[in-house]
Amino acid sequence: MKFQYNCRLFLPVLIALLTVHSSFSQTLPGYLIKGTLIDSTSSKAIEFATISILDEQQQVVALTYSDENGVFKSTDIKTGSYFLNLSFVGYRQKRLAFTITSTTPYDFGIVKLISDVKQLDAVTVTGMKQLVEQQPGMLIYNAEKDISNTGGTAADVLRKAPILNVDAAGNVTMRGNSNLRILINGKYSGQMARNAADALNMMPAGSIKSVEVITSPSARYDAEGAAGVINIITKKGNQSTSGTIEVVGGNLEQAINPRIAVNRDKWNVSSTLHLHRFRNKELSNVDRTTYENGMETGKVRQEIVRDNAKPHSSGDLQIEYLADSANVFNFSVNGWLGNWPQNSEQHNSRLTPDGQVIDQFFQSVKTKAPNKGIDLNLGYTKKFRKPGEELYLMAQHNRSIDDFNYNARQRDDEQFLVYREINDNTTHNREWTFQGDYILPLTPSGKHALESGVKAILRNVGSDYQVQASANGMPDQLSIVPSRTDRFDYRQDVLAAYSQFKFKWSSGWALHAGARMEGTFLEGDQRDAKVHFTSNFWNFVPSATVFKKLNANNNLTLSYTKRISRPSIWDLNPNRDSQDPKNIVVGNPSLKPEEVNQMEFTYALQTNSDLFLNISAFGRKTDNSIESIVTMDAEGVATTTKQNLASNEQYGINFSTSFSPLPDWKINSNANIRQARFKSGALGIDNKGAAWGININTSLKLPKNYSVQAYGDYDARSIELQGFEGAWLYYSFSAKKELPARKLSITLTTVSPFGAYRPQKEVVSSPEFYSITRNQYLMRSVKLSLNWEFGGLFKQGSGRKISNDDLKNVKQGG
Repeated sequence: MKFQYNCRLFLPVLIALLTVHSSFSQTLPGYLIKGTLIDSTSSKAIEFATISILDEQQQVVALTYSDENGVFKSTDIKTGSYFLNLSFVGYRQKRLAFTITSTTPYDFGIVKLISDVKQLDAVTVTGMKQLVEQQPGMLIYNAEKDISNTGGTAADVLRKAPILNVDAAGNVTMRGNSNLRILINGKYSGQMARNAADALNMMPAGSIKSVEVITSPSARYDAEGAAGVINIITKKGNQSTSGTIEVVGGNLEQAINPRIAVNRDKWNVSSTLHLHRFRNKELSNVDRTTYENGMETGKVRQEIVRDNAKPHSSGDLQIEYLADSANVFNFSVNGWLGNWPQNSEQHNSRLTPDGQVIDQFFQSVKTKAPNKGIDLNLGYTKKFRKPGEELYLMAQHNRSIDDFNYNARQRDDEQFLVYREINDNTTHNREWTFQGDYILPLTPSGKHALESGVKAILRNVGSDYQVQASANGMPDQLSIVPSRTDRFDYRQDVLAAYSQFKFKWSSGWALHAGARMEGTFLEGDQRDAKVHFTSNFWNFVPSATVFKKLNANNNLTLSYTKRISRPSIWDLNPNRDSQDPKNIVVGNPSLKPEEVNQMEFTYALQTNSDLFLNISAFGRKTDNSIESIVTMDAEGVATTTKQNLASNEQYGINFSTSFSPLPDWKINSNANIRQARFKSGALGIDNKGAAWGININTSLKLPKNYSVQAYGDYDARSIELQGFEGAWLYYSFSAKKELPARKLSITLTTVSPFGAYRPQKEVVSSPEFYSITRNQYLMRSVKLSLNWEFGGLFKQGSGRKISNDDLKNVKQGG
């Protein structure tokens, strides 16, 4: 490979990046007002208070909020005289006059608010952060403010986030596209890369502070994740010792989730443990008809029952050391292990066109799907004298072992064993990542800046698979099948460099524009088949976002981004998975990356009266698209593999809103409608149609620390390359009782109480076949969650982490 040669070309870029700041270094700070808001009696920080900056005509020119520590700040002003207006429910409003005459920051210091003594003693009024917020290029869902998330998992949290959809299996899509990256605190997770649906079930909802939904990733992000990026922000302690113990019990899941954080001077240490067991049950009926020259040639029918318990656990340790105000070191380790079986019982029948049974058999499949892995992260942040000038250096190592073994037994209609097949597949993944980012302010105010970075990802994956099967009517005698036994080694190295300019003007305009160059070097081997392939290519990935702040509450955003999508090991692995003999899945080592171009225009309204509104129109075109292609043989056996045989176009509108009809009643809703078109000249397919969905989440605070919540989500059918996926309905209800004196909360949640199973169908068709699968997912559940908090509140961490958002697909199941 040419990797070492390209590293020699790459090193000068890194050296230039780390030394360029010396030519531009300045020490003058920018326009800035800041301060800390506290309660006049208890001296506790007041979070989420509204801070308005008014000019001499009493017009609002800037708006901000105090954070979890009561700190507020703003750079959205210039020289002149202003008024600082501070307001928060339950406190007297306060107004302070000030004047900005130079570039020296104006520090209000400690500002005290006095409780409103006119309130009735029996009434407690608590301010709440908005459930959904908008920032340039992203929407933020404040999950910790949503009571129905208590006792749930990250999948439950993402189900309520704007723009996202989560199906019954936990697979996440954004605007109908699953090609997105899910990060944890801005860093890549090997656990997510293996299987995002499983990883989300291994993460307790109670550990999540907020979710950032990034619809148009900038050049700083890897060139993958065309649909967008999801960044899950977790909680972190901000007192000397703080923590939470959560216990969950229910008919479908049980969990124990302890968390603890300790702060000592310059040290900040936090740890989370997650022990979880959940059960999923699915009933499927498949009806398939095959054709030849327009005439029926046969039928296949299947009845499948899947009922599996999936125990798993995960844990993490994060350590942050603040050597001084300019140097921060952080280290984290995350480990996981679990078992994700896919046991099934099947009844398979093959029939003539007029419905006569030709052949039928029963198949029992027992699977073992253990996996374990670890992520290690090391980071360093350097802050220079000039405000906003920062350097980030990061390294990460991921290692995991993933097994998926099945033992399939076929019996005839008299229950005699007629065939056996064992497939053992073990996958080892090793990965190193190195990254450096540098932010250089171009003006004393810090409003204009240049951000640049370099990155190297070194992946090495090996998959050993062996198939044993019986033959000649002797099911007790197994022998290795050479054509289905091999070792597949795959290496993928990625070198990347990017730069982007960030301009922000006092007129309310802002521009983020940049580009990323990525070089990809692939090498693969099938040992026994003696197949070797290499592929090297470079991609130029531009992106740009124009932002216009109309006033303190209204803004417009126009963005463009280009992305690529590389296939994952699970798409490439040639191991033939035939645990369902009528539905076989096999990888394709010849897959190539796809390219995506996307435009988005957004209008956002956010006021200090709990009203939030976001409307976005988008268009996306994917060339050389990686799609699942289903082919059928004469006996009705479907084989699914990924291929680059299509393109697709999608455009639509997203609508998100949050408001309060009454002080204690909150409603937030997300709606979307899009038009999709899939085309494949090779397959003669031109499939198009509309899709839409809507969800509504409402919560009401009641007297005596009670609160209730209801959530509903409906998604209409969505078009795919060879068919469509049917409509889906999900709904839940929650009730919560808080005992503030004991820092204890009790939450009761029920999902789908009016129907045990939720149906959804899938249709796949071509001139040679028509197949419809009617799935029913067991959703009715009741769970009780007890949450005890000690030591105080949580806040998010500040360190930047590695985010390897650069693979098209993840393993689905097992």
